[in-house]
Amino acid sequence: MKKPHVLFAATACLAILARGSVARAEPAAADLLELHTQAAKSYQIFRDRERKEPLELRAKPVFNWTNLVGEHPQNGHLFIWTFGGRPEVIGTMFSTQMSDPGKRMIIHEFHTLAMQKLYPVTPKDSAYQWTPEAGIKLTAAEDAPPVAESASQRLVQMRALARTFAAENRAQDGQTWELRLLPTPLWNYQAPSAGVLEGALFAMVSSAGTDPEIVLVIEARHPAAGDENWVWNCAAVRFSDKDLTVKRNGKPLWSSLDDEEHRVEIKNQYTLIQNRDKTYSCYRARVIDELP
Repeated sequence: MKKPHVLFAATACLAILARGSVARAEPAAADLLELHTQAAKSYQIFRDRERKEPLELRAKPVFNWTNLVGEHPQNGHLFIWTFGGRPEVIGTMFSTQMSDPGKRMIIHEFHTLAMQKLYPVTPKDSAYQWTPEAGIKLTAAEDAPPVAESASQRLVQMRALARTFAAENRAQDGQTWELRLLPTPLWNYQAPSAGVLEGALFAMVSSAGTDPEIVLVIEARHPAAGDENWVWNCAAVRFSDKDLTVKRNGKPLWSSLDDEEHRVEIKNQYTLIQNRDKTYSCYRARVIDELP
């Protein structure tokens, strides 16, 4: 899945590779966690232009991943930002060794999970900014069972709903990989003030690593204003630079192969990747001195 001689390569985004580079030991896991956590903390994200409704960063990552494909391993940590208990943003901060043995590249990858436009403030030292222009759309899960009364039963239902999704990604050379679902949710939440009785985020990954390629959002919500019933809603959002095809119960849900809305544009020699409305964005943020 890696591409040699491009500026960034991972299962989700590409990182620098070079011929003849010598494998070096990775920095300590605790140092990488601190580096990536500080990168996440450097962002401020708001629900309003006036910056009066900030999202809350959950400082502990919900998922850690390593991708060993290619000459240099990538190590990443997945963070979420919430409002009223509901996850509104999911983001990965990851880094990789560079061909220069004294340098490390830091890459930021985001997807909004909010249903309205958000207003992030990107740190000044980042080479690019994340500027989402829209929110995501949740749709009622067809053929889903009635929402269960207990939290434990609802978790079982959400796991079953996640298994109804299937997806694959495709590289530019046409090679495809079937994605597999990680059965344990990245995050399980209740957010009454946000209109969510129960919700969970799930990751779908490829065989090349455990960094997410697709994130599933599954929530029990009211079907309409004034309707007190609860209905399962879901969405599948990209977390990858590859072409993606998503199905649910064997029926096509969306595909970037034939839908411009779901494609990504790769810019500036792979240093910036984003979809049309910038709800998804992945970019080389900065280069730092290598950690000890």
